[in-house]
Amino acid sequence: MNVGGISNVLSKNMARKILRDADKACRIIAEEFPGVSSSRIQTFERVNTNQIFANYCNNKLLQNRAIRDDAWKLYNNDDTLDFYRRFVENMKKYKNINCADYTKLTQLMLKSNNIEAVNANIITQRLRGLDHSVLLVNTPKNGLGIYYKNSDLKNIIVIDPWLGFADFANNAVVRYNSEFAKFLGLENKYEKLFFDTYANPEISSKTVEFIQKAFPKLIQKKGFMANF
Repeated sequence: MNVGGISNVLSKNMARKILRDADKACRIIAEEFPGVSSSRIQTFERVNTNQIFANYCNNKLLQNRAIRDDAWKLYNNDDTLDFYRRFVENMKKYKNINCADYTKLTQLMLKSNNIEAVNANIITQRLRGLDHSVLLVNTPKNGLGIYYKNSDLKNIIVIDPWLGFADFANNAVVRYNSEFAKFLGLENKYEKLFFDTYANPEISSKTVEFIQKAFPKLIQKKGFMANF
């Protein structure tokens, strides 16, 4: 099976190359769209101890909601160009970018490089949502679903631009439970995590053309995230 240039059966060299490219995508998006994340600020202890800091965080959350809503006002099911154009312009202008925004930006980058990616929220086995979005590449049949089985996780690539890393899903689960547990509100013990996929508005050919012209730094050489 081949999805956007990536096959489900990868050699170690291929896997390392693809993960390097996926990690590079995180860095490119961060450089092209620098911003403050209100959801990350929420994890700071000072939010609970300093009212001025708490007010700043709340204002950032409200602003993020407002600039998202501004883009959705232009949503048209027949052609999503206006929606995505306003979305990236707002992210660039206001620099207020949370995890769902970063995954949408990265998905635009990958699509413009002919790589398909699926959005997913992370939930625990007790169905507790962690309020965190990531991208999945090389999902079975490239379809929507809930992924948690080892047979799937060892082949799926997680791209997490908000936390700034890419890894195979089985490794990502371990990392979420250890080095990134604080940011996700996980307890100090291992929790089984599920990747619950969802669909963003379709990225049209017009949108791809816009991204390629407006953000040339996002476009990579042939072979990006692909096995040869």
